[in-house]
Amino acid sequence: MIIGIDIGGTKIAVAGFALDDGPGRVRVTDVHTFPTPAREGGPAIVRAVVDAVRVVRGGGVVGAVGVGTAGVVGPDGAITSATDAISGWAGFRLQDELADALGAPVTVINDVHAAAVAESEQGAGRGADGMLMVAVGTGIGGAVVLPDGLRRGITGTAGSVGHMEVALPPRLAERRCPCGGLGHVEAVASGPGLERTYFEESGVALPLREVHAAALRGDALAERVILDGARYLGRALAGANAVLDVEVIVVGGGVAEVGERYLAEVGAAYRAAAMSGPSRARVVPAQRGIEATLTGAALVARIV
Repeated sequence: MIIGIDIGGTKIAVAGFALDDGPGRVRVTDVHTFPTPAREGGPAIVRAVVDAVRVVRGGGVVGAVGVGTAGVVGPDGAITSATDAISGWAGFRLQDELADALGAPVTVINDVHAAAVAESEQGAGRGADGMLMVAVGTGIGGAVVLPDGLRRGITGTAGSVGHMEVALPPRLAERRCPCGGLGHVEAVASGPGLERTYFEESGVALPLREVHAAALRGDALAERVILDGARYLGRALAGANAVLDVEVIVVGGGVAEVGERYLAEVGAAYRAAAMSGPSRARVVPAQRGIEATLTGAALVARIV
């Protein structure tokens, strides 16, 4: 049995995977979720993961464990940087700690990197000559999968589309990204970025789902805020693919789930800004949904 794990700021998902025929294929057999003891830090999360794995494996033998987690993950499976969603996460040697606690081989990668592996092997990017994935949610994460596999980069930050600079109107150009930078697309096109823009222009604080509902009811400001975010994202993707020149760009995450109009606007902005060659890349929605990180983590564990 291979165990796939998705560690987020609020929940830990753990699943058992059976091996399917064919290279790199795995199939989820069951999924369990548990609250993340985020305020208690790394050691408490390791204990929670060990308890969760015990539940999932039953009496089975664990051959390998793959983990997709929030935060930047270095080549040694340690968390090199992270937000404060999990206390003391940056610097925690997650891969080593889990391997010692579980007594099994463990591979830890970033959660969007893991999701991209799943989309590349079993989802929207299957069979493509290179794939760029972007996950638009609380932040904007990304990942690059080339024909010979995932590109993590020497520091684990490959594919960080959210920290690309885009041309912004003056009212947004001075907004700080969570990383501290200016002009980053994450600051204006992530879920919190869209919510902030709507609040600044309307004086009404709403979660993104309610901004989207307002747009569907005909609120012109709500519609413009969401579609402007889509346009900023499309331009950032055009810059990224000028370097990568991949065949498929997969868009996932909670913000992307607001509907087809959003994805269409991302695609239109991408094609308008992209070089003539890369402009032919297909911009498509993610297919693997909430199981993407779990599945990708299990695939990486099997490959390693």
